[in-house]
Amino acid sequence: MNELVAARAERARLNEREQKLLEELGKVRVAAQVQRNRIDDLFKQQKFPPPINRLPSTALCDIIYRVICDAPPEADSHRRTKRQLASVSRRWRYTILNFANLWTTIVLSPSWPASLVMAHVDRSGECPLDIIISNWSSISHLPSLRDHFGLVLTCGYRWRSLVIRENDDEFATHIVKSFIWNMRFPALKRAEISGAVISDFPPFLTSKYASALERLVLLGENRTDQVPAGTSLKVVHFHLADDVSGSRLLSSLLPFWQLKELVLRGSGYKWPKPKTIHFPALASLTLSLFDPTPALVAMVVPNLNYLGCSRPTSLGWAHVFGSRPNVFASVRHLCLDDPTNTSSSLPTGVSSARVVCMAFPSVRHVELPANDIPAFFDNEAPATRWSDLEGLTFKGLTVGTIPYALVRWLEKRRPRQHAPLHVTFSDFRVLESAPDALWLTSLYKSIRGCCALELRDVPLTTTVKALPSSQKGVMDSSGNCGPVRVFIDEEFEG
Repeated sequence: MNELVAARAERARLNEREQKLLEELGKVRVAAQVQRNRIDDLFKQQKFPPPINRLPSTALCDIIYRVICDAPPEADSHRRTKRQLASVSRRWRYTILNFANLWTTIVLSPSWPASLVMAHVDRSGECPLDIIISNWSSISHLPSLRDHFGLVLTCGYRWRSLVIRENDDEFATHIVKSFIWNMRFPALKRAEISGAVISDFPPFLTSKYASALERLVLLGENRTDQVPAGTSLKVVHFHLADDVSGSRLLSSLLPFWQLKELVLRGSGYKWPKPKTIHFPALASLTLSLFDPTPALVAMVVPNLNYLGCSRPTSLGWAHVFGSRPNVFASVRHLCLDDPTNTSSSLPTGVSSARVVCMAFPSVRHVELPANDIPAFFDNEAPATRWSDLEGLTFKGLTVGTIPYALVRWLEKRRPRQHAPLHVTFSDFRVLESAPDALWLTSLYKSIRGCCALELRDVPLTTTVKALPSSQKGVMDSSGNCGPVRVFIDEEFEG
């Protein structure tokens, strides 16, 4: 009997303890919830910097550098964009002010005050400098330019590149002959001069004064026909006046065994005899001449990879390439240009197209005037000879026209298990009565599935809206970055 009473008493005590523990557990849970709520509130109040401010300084510097340096020249990013970005935050301002590579491009123009030029000279430290002289239109501005020039002449040993462009011709000539004609630039690698009337080769571009020069661009009224030997030139761009000897110019380039790229524009006269100019390392050749045939015939270029050529006025491509079969077997990228650039220009004949396809049997990328599409792709389609073709670019397609000859050729090519071509249309011609986006709809419908289609700067009078692939009524054309879905909504007004 006593044991039963003791057991009931123990149970009552345990029940009472259980009740107290449950009450304490409830209080603990309430207290824990209060602390969780408090932590959430404190976390929300905590101000974390945005992701861009969590980047390492080196990464932030690289992003800002790309934004500023990749902008087009007319944006004047080194003066405007840099100032705008510096006003974003203290960290950005500190980064910009103390990152020397952001201060290496110095533009000597009327819009740049002397204080800004001096700031770039100081903040660039000992980094190489890129000097741009542009937008001087009157000799009356000469004192201002002289002041600007004086600030950068003291660091001429740091000049990495020099660009003189978009100036009055008289002013540009004065800059070259009076300011820098006999200066020494030991670190200069690139020089581009346009507009200056030069009859003798500038001394500051010779090996004696610019021993590191690799890229030389002389455009405009350039009458010099010789490049002194001794420099390590790899890239040469020349604009030849009517009285400039092409023979003397090409002969003077023979010692430059490292020459990789050559661009000749203008006219010139008196070219060398056939196969007398050997450029064993030349990989890129562009001839935008009145008649490129004599210059092309004179050169032997066994390792040529890119050839750009302008068609002679009133003559076909057979005149240029007809006498040189199998000479350009190494060319992988061919660009044929029509300098007249009009819809009424003489189209290429089938015979000329056949000559081109035979002269360049191994091309992979071809750029053609849109007027030449029928000659290369219609009827017997000489372009079928290009078995390794990967990409086509057509310039000057008239808005509103469909290149049916190309469409039919692409449809015939598809069953042969070829890889899809990347077809690009650019530099569209717009007539006064330009059609609306229904033309673009028809173009996509006719060519989709046959290639990867790219339209560069296509003019539209109707807004184009991109929709997910799940939407109905879309037109697709697979591109390099996955399928491109485009839907033209005629009822949308934007």
